[in-house]
Parts: sequence; structure tokens; C-alpha cells
Amino acid sequence: MKRRSRIRRRALLGACVALLAGFWLDAHLTQKASQRDLEYVYRRALGDMTGYVSGMDQTLEKALFTGTGQTQSEVTAKLLEQSGGAKAAMAVLPFSQEKTERISRFLSQVGDYALAMNREGENKPTGSNMTDNISSLRQYARKLAEALNGIQARLTAEQADIAQAESLLNNVEAIEAIPVLDDDVDQVAQEFTHFPTLLYDGPFSDHISQRKPVALAAVEGVTQEAAQEQAAHILEVPKEKLEFVAEGGSQLPVYQFRCGSAMLSLSKQGGRLVYYKQASQAGSKKLAYPAALEAAQTHLSRWGFSQLRESYYIMTDNLCAINFHSLYQTPDGQEVICYPDLVKVTIELEEGGAVEVDASGYWMNHQARQLKGPSLTQEEGAGAINPRLAVESASLALIPTPGLDELLCWEYHCTSADGREVLSYVNATTGREEQLFLVQRDEQGILVN
Repeated sequence: MKRRSRIRRRALLGACVALLAGFWLDAHLTQKASQRDLEYVYRRALGDMTGYVSGMDQTLEKALFTGTGQTQSEVTAKLLEQSGGAKAAMAVLPFSQEKTERISRFLSQVGDYALAMNREGENKPTGSNMTDNISSLRQYARKLAEALNGIQARLTAEQADIAQAESLLNNVEAIEAIPVLDDDVDQVAQEFTHFPTLLYDGPFSDHISQRKPVALAAVEGVTQEAAQEQAAHILEVPKEKLEFVAEGGSQLPVYQFRCGSAMLSLSKQGGRLVYYKQASQAGSKKLAYPAALEAAQTHLSRWGFSQLRESYYIMTDNLCAINFHSLYQTPDGQEVICYPDLVKVTIELEEGGAVEVDASGYWMNHQARQLKGPSLTQEEGAGAINPRLAVESASLALIPTPGLDELLCWEYHCTSADGREVLSYVNATTGREEQLFLVQRDEQGILVN
């Protein structure tokens, strides 16, 4: 009897131990999951803050070259968005308030100063005092961006953990135990000791809408079988080699097909090529840009795209991605490049094959436009250019607005005294500067932002 009691006690004890072990394991796993979730939140917030501050540096540089109140408003609206996003991201991170007070003040001042810039007035270039303030803001934005990028690099290299395990979950004082973040941020915060006080006021907002594919509005629909025949013609293979995958798209409905490692989508309206992707490893780089451009033009011609002109490109990983846009002429014969009608083509640089084509922008915007000539001459439109810029060349361009309307503009390719390339788009009717872009040109290609 006593033996049975001992066995029961041991079994009961074993069950209790197993039960407690289960509770402990469950709690441990739950805690680990919570730590991972918190780590993810912190990492994402740090990445967001870095992206916003880096964007502020670039937007502030654009602000130095705005020629009219219109583009000034667009630039300041972007600054307001970026500064607000950076502050929201920083609020999530476990920074001590004492060590980040100066940085928070800086982010607030960038946003508030963005509002002040809009009060400079319509069609009025940025004044000298404001230019000095913008340069100062950009200097500090660049320092902060460099520091945040450095923090991310150290976290990756050292495999550090922002969350600092359970101590950060339950003890606010554990923030001091995060040297990777606070030490770096504290060093950068010292840079903001002498940050200038700015005077500011003024509101600004904008709105972006969407449209339907105007190029296909009057085109009849095609069956799946007809689209498959067209896809086979594009790939130059028998249609039996194509496999129907699915129907897709929302604003631009498509049929999707697969042929080996190639995927392509054709519009339900008209069976036009919308997207193509070839899963292919980029080989060695044998072709330079001129040869890649010629290959892309040959592919586009075979696929039925005509009257296109290249604009910007980038070469990386033995691939060359090129942007093309449609061309029109005004009644007096002046050529106009239509930026809304975008076709993007990526060429592999070993043999010149197309590995990706995206024509969705073209079909969403292309139409039989009746373009009138410019009301302002090239010389008259140049009056809106910031005096700190020298005009190198000019041509006519049709550009999309934030509301997805279209404006005929003079496109001025300009340079600053220090060699910075800038594109300014001046309304060919009103003389208002509508858009401003910074040109990035290096061995990899030409991009604007």
C-alpha cells in the first residue's frame, strides 16, 4: 500500500513538474515572440526614420532651386510629410527624451519651416535669407541621415538587439542599456546645439487621384484564346506552349500566361502587351548603353510600340533599364515628349535580350491628344527659372500633374554654379514653374528625383 502511495506521489509530482515546465516553456516562447515583435517594430521604425530624414536632405536641395511659388509649394508639402513621418518613427523608438530633444526640435522646425516657405508668395523665387536657412537645414539633415545610416550598419554588423530582451519590456530605465542607439544619437545631437531659430507660418496640402486606362477605353475586349494567340505571336512560339495562369488586374484587367520561365500579361481590352518578365540570370556585361538602347528599340518595334523616345536609364547587375515615352507634334511642327506615356524596358547586357517590359503607364495614359502650341516662347518661359541656374537647353514636354491632369511645359535643362544638374518644367501657357527635378548622372546611368 505504501509502495502504491509512493508511486502515486511520484506520478503526481512528475505531472506537476511537467505541467510547470509546460507553463514555463509557453511563457518563455510567448516572451520570445513578444521580443521578436518588438524588435521588428523598432527595426521598421528606425528604417522609416532613416528614409524620411534622407528624403529631407534631397528635398531641401530641391528647395534651393525652386523658381516659382507653385514648385515651392510642392517642395514644402513634401518636407512637411517627411518631417512628420520622421517624428512619428522616432516616437516609436526607445530613445531617451533628454538625448533626442535637440533632434526632435530640428524635425519640428523643418516641418514648420516648410509651412513658412509657402508664405513666400506665388511666382516669387526663394529669397536670400530663406536660401541661407534652407542650406542650414540641409546641412543638419545630412548629418542626421548619415548618423542613422551608420546606426543601421552597426546593428547589422554587430548583430545587436534594439529590444535588449526582457529588460526593455518591463523596465523603462533599461533604455540606458542600449549603447548602440543612444551613444550614436547622443553624439549626433551635439551637432544641433547651435541650430538656428526660424520664424514660420502658413498651411499647404495636396491631393492625388487615379484614372482608368484611357488608351483602351474604346478598344473591344478579346477572349482568352485570342489573347493567348497574341501572346504566342509576341514570344514567337506556338500557342500550345503557353499556359494560361489567371486573370488579374483591377484598373487594367489582364490575362496572364506562362511560357517556360517567361510570364506575360495582356490586356483584356485589345490584347495589348502590358507586362513581360523573363526569369533569367544576367550573364557577363558585353554591351554598352548604345547597343542596349538599340536592342530595346528593336523589341518595342516588334511588339507594336512606335513613336517612342528614350529618356533616362540605369545599368546595374549586367542589366540596363530604360524609360521610353511617346512623341507628339504641335500644329507648328514642334516635337513634344509625353512623359505620362511610359514604357519601361530592361535589357540583359550579354546578348541584348529583353528580360522585363512594363507598359502599364503607357496604356493608362496614352491617347490621341490634340496639342496646341506653347503660348510662351522658350525665352519667355525661362523667366521663371531661378537666377542661380543657367539654362543649357530647352524642349517641349507634356507632364502629369499630382491630380493626373496633363500640362504642356517647357523643359529646361539647367546647371548651378557648382555643376548640379536640374530639370525645371515651366507651364508653356501661364509661365509658372510646375515641377523641379535633380539629375543624377554617373557610370551606371541617368536618373531624376
